[in-house]
Amino acid sequence: MSKAKPHERSASERRKFERVDIGHNAHVTVLGAGGEKLGVLMQLGRGGFMMAPRKPYTKDGKTHQMTIHEPDEAIHVEVQARVLYSDPRFVGFEFVELNPDAAVEIGIIIGKHYETRHDTP
Repeated sequence: MSKAKPHERSASERRKFERVDIGHNAHVTVLGAGGEKLGVLMQLGRGGFMMAPRKPYTKDGKTHQMTIHEPDEAIHVEVQARVLYSDPRFVGFEFVELNPDAAVEIGIIIGKHYETRHDTP
């Protein structure tokens, strides 16, 4: 007797939080603890982000100290994040213990880029 497989959902259906695409021309960067550029932010959500990295990352469970810099709003938000997905082109991170102040700053960035995405005809 075989068990029926549960309905498999797509990645977008499994996501807890909506993600907003960040255009490359927005120049939102991810910086390391020493201020070095780690990559360019490509997507952002309340639960984490995806970036185009300058170096490879592995899914090793380590928590990384990073700063998301949004130059137009002069936002520098410090976050702790862990790798969820990694390939040579993109790395997906989940936030680890995002504090309330950081969550507000992340929300401002999401709101700005959400509006930009929906304001175009």
